[in-house]
Amino acid sequence: FQILNELCNKEGAEIVDAIMKVVGIKFKGSGRVTRSEYVRVNLVDFEHPFLSRVWHGVHVLDGTSPLLTDKAKQRIRENNGSWPSHWFRPDVIKEKLDFADLIVTVAGISNISALTVHAYKRYKIGDVLIGYNFAPLVFRDKKTGMLEVDKTLVNDVREQAGLEGEDLSVRRMNVANTPNTSIHGRQQLEASTIRITKASDHDVRPGPGSLIRAMSFKV
Repeated sequence: FQILNELCNKEGAEIVDAIMKVVGIKFKGSGRVTRSEYVRVNLVDFEHPFLSRVWHGVHVLDGTSPLLTDKAKQRIRENNGSWPSHWFRPDVIKEKLDFADLIVTVAGISNISALTVHAYKRYKIGDVLIGYNFAPLVFRDKKTGMLEVDKTLVNDVREQAGLEGEDLSVRRMNVANTPNTSIHGRQQLEASTIRITKASDHDVRPGPGSLIRAMSFKV
């Protein structure tokens, strides 16, 4: 997840003691009998002492992750905690995911007003992009030498080096061909509007825990 401070280019507008929390929602049951299951999604770093610009929330998809199917978690544990090498394909990775929605909340104290600020975003499974990284946002101004954030790039992604990204044109075609009567089906296929570029050769390929990327939101 990518969190952007809306006042990132304003001096003294940091968010102090920011906390990020993520809850996953699963729909269990079949037919007309369905129940919702809420699971806590642990993040590598859920606290940020001084959020001035951009913050990436990362969840590791390992043998204990609530976002994976039970069979996938069992296979990872049997493989000494690592993903099998033949799983590193977008279609296979998508089959291992087990959630419908992700709710992300961020809270902290504004360095301007000393008041508590917060933000909320609910992602659908269709917002997940497999095989993509967020594009860089922070640049150095050539005239002033100061670091600035280009907020127009907040929803831009680029394909990861060393891992094939999913074919987004196929996803959009599937959405267009999904009948209107299948509301939940359309939600699972839908994706946000994004711009894609190819990653450079020196980009580091992340581990399995970095494969899920969702569209960003602003604080």
